[in-house]
Amino acid sequence: MEKLEVNELQEATAWDSEGMKLGEVNQVHLEKASGLPGWVTVSLGLLNTRKHYVPLAKARLEGADLHLGWTKEQIGDSPDAASDLELTGDEERALSEYYSL
Repeated sequence: MEKLEVNELQEATAWDSEGMKLGEVNQVHLEKASGLPGWVTVSLGLLNTRKHYVPLAKARLEGADLHLGWTKEQIGDSPDAASDLELTGDEERALSEYYSL
């Protein structure tokens, strides 16, 4: 994804790989090395209170819809991250391993 798409991503509605609506994108996270969008967070769970990191690796942006490359269940089972502001190196490695990146 290009750097210019950050604003579009932040205003997008997230969908899983099976076409299930997940809700609004919470945050867009840039990769440290490239400065390009690498992850988004979406809220799932009871009352949508738990934020999950999802890689943009298999995502496509179509208008205001962000179609992610994983199911809601896969996203919901992803490892927890302590902060929704910035991933630590260990958190990013754990998430990358989980999503087989």
